[in-house]
Amino acid sequence: MKLITLNTLAGKLRDPLSQFLLKNKDIDIFCFQEIFHNLDETTRTTDFIFEEGGNEKLFDEIQSILTNHIGYFCPIHGEFYGLATFVKKDIEVLETGEVCLHENKAYTAEDESDHGRKLQWLKIKDKREVLIMNMHGHWTGTGKGDTLIRIKQSERIVAFLKKNRAIPKILSGDFNLRPDTESVHMIENEMVNLIAKHHITSTRTSHYKKSERFADYIFLSDNVKEINFKVLPDEVSDHSPLFVEFE
Repeated sequence: MKLITLNTLAGKLRDPLSQFLLKNKDIDIFCFQEIFHNLDETTRTTDFIFEEGGNEKLFDEIQSILTNHIGYFCPIHGEFYGLATFVKKDIEVLETGEVCLHENKAYTAEDESDHGRKLQWLKIKDKREVLIMNMHGHWTGTGKGDTLIRIKQSERIVAFLKKNRAIPKILSGDFNLRPDTESVHMIENEMVNLIAKHHITSTRTSHYKKSERFADYIFLSDNVKEINFKVLPDEVSDHSPLFVEFE
């Protein structure tokens, strides 16, 4: 089974992203962050993110390309902005849900703080049940180091992992964290960090101009066999797509 995780930059790079999806239509599972879904015409994308040019209909455009997949949307801020996981139609999805990682009901786009954060999960069945988790971690605007909110976020992730200890698990997404943080180490105590295992030096593309070169991760539980892992070279966002093949 093959999985790609990608922070889409809210679909700002529309044509490269579309071509990337067309090229990778055989992938079984996509985990996307920064997804707009049916944003109404009176609301700006900048009400959710700081940059102009987000694609208000990104979920539907992805679905129109990935015609052999079913998309599952997880709203995070309002009903229109969040996470999305697309799963091939021939894969049975047994259950879906979410875990609250951070709550900020008072958030507005003008805040210095961050909106709420969630972990989206899907329980699928291949030869056996597998738990697929997709997340976009807490953002501060001042770096990717530990904060009290990020430590709490990892505590909630770990609690969910332990609750589902027996089932094979894949956790992926944009964590907004450096590899040397306690927030990452807490998850490494439960799962294998493929970024660390393969000595990856960056998960960013040339579209990202700041010095921090890490944000994105894939973690596997011990009962998932890694067949292949890559940081893909495609420049479709300021984040690199991560690819894993597993069984």
